[in-house]
Amino acid sequence: MKPALRHLIPIIVLAFSMPFGASAEDRLKLLYEDRPPYYVTGTDGRISGLAIDPVKVALAKAGISPDWRVSSAKRQIASIRADREPVCSPGWFKKPEREAFAKFSVPIYRDRPQVVVTRADNALRINHGTLEKLLRDPNLTMGVKLGYSYGHYIDALIERLEPVTMRSSQDAGGLIRMLVGRRFDYMLAAPEEFSSMAARLGIAGEDIVSVTLSDIPDGNDRYLMCSRKVSDEWLARINAALAE
Repeated sequence: MKPALRHLIPIIVLAFSMPFGASAEDRLKLLYEDRPPYYVTGTDGRISGLAIDPVKVALAKAGISPDWRVSSAKRQIASIRADREPVCSPGWFKKPEREAFAKFSVPIYRDRPQVVVTRADNALRINHGTLEKLLRDPNLTMGVKLGYSYGHYIDALIERLEPVTMRSSQDAGGLIRMLVGRRFDYMLAAPEEFSSMAARLGIAGEDIVSVTLSDIPDGNDRYLMCSRKVSDEWLARINAALAE
């Protein structure tokens, strides 16, 4: 083989191994935290989930190579706020305080209306009919994840009514265990997440139940949240692919 051709082979292989339309620089770091059914790392290492699958498809169409990294929600926020590199995280709610330091894509997924999750032996006490009445009840304690958003309507309701709460840095699975352990009386969750948590934790159907309240609005849109180092051109390519 001629020396000149030998030097060309690695370049040719690299070109054909990249997504169509991508360059060596078109690689985006994406942060996520295992939280079924939105983010799931399979036993085979494959990454999937309600908030991940549409982003994977869009990135492939946009010619951008994903570099998936596991990171806690707190560190995801810190990385995006620090803006030291192009980095995104899928599945976040859009809030004014986040828009102050981050860029957002078009919606990637819409949750179903949230439900109240409680112990089965406590279900008869959750008979308020509306979330507003429930949050006004001083005899019941709500479990809340620190820094978590329930969407604009519910966040505003919690801020205005100041219900009795127990705040924790535990993930959703940890909160369920605290609920079953009688550390608090109820919590809020998307029904998709409730079903997944119950199955994953092996909690018997008679242990926890979900309650629907009439004033809880339609589910919230989830977005890809990115640092400002992610260029407008990249975001436009991703948005165009999501729109398809």
